[in-house]
Amino acid sequence: MVYLSLCCRGLLAAVFLLAVAGKARSRTAYTAFAASLDDLRWLPASLRRLAPPALVLTEAAIVVLLLVPDTAALGSAGALALLAAFALGIGWSLRRGEEVRCLCFGADRGALDASSVVRNAVLAAGAALGLLSTLLAHDPASAAGTALALAGGAALGAVATRWDDLHYLLFSA
Repeated sequence: MVYLSLCCRGLLAAVFLLAVAGKARSRTAYTAFAASLDDLRWLPASLRRLAPPALVLTEAAIVVLLLVPDTAALGSAGALALLAAFALGIGWSLRRGEEVRCLCFGADRGALDASSVVRNAVLAAGAALGLLSTLLAHDPASAAGTALALAGGAALGAVATRWDDLHYLLFSA
């Protein structure tokens, strides 16, 4: 269980780290990200102003929580809650026929669609698995196993951040 926990933590930490880096890499990137949240009509206007900094800070906090062993379960729970909220929010917007764009990883990849809901649901499942395995993991991990599990998870996280590109390559013909 300990290596599954580490792999899930590596996956989630990579996804959220790349998300924070993409949004906060420059003032222009952050401003564009913040503007993209204006399309979330289900979010009250007063909260839309607070959402960009709150989201970036929350994602950064999740990365730190995931990487510190004593707070890994809290980081996994936070990731699960945030990813579930993303999936539900995108799904809600799509159901209402709204076109939503999100610069999730710092670049505009076009309007979000059902595959974005699937990506966030899959990542939420990874967070749930990470939370469960973290709570059940009692055996110590070797240094090599830890490095391998975290690196493998991080590699999967990097792939997950390219979900839109993979979806296009696999399903657009």
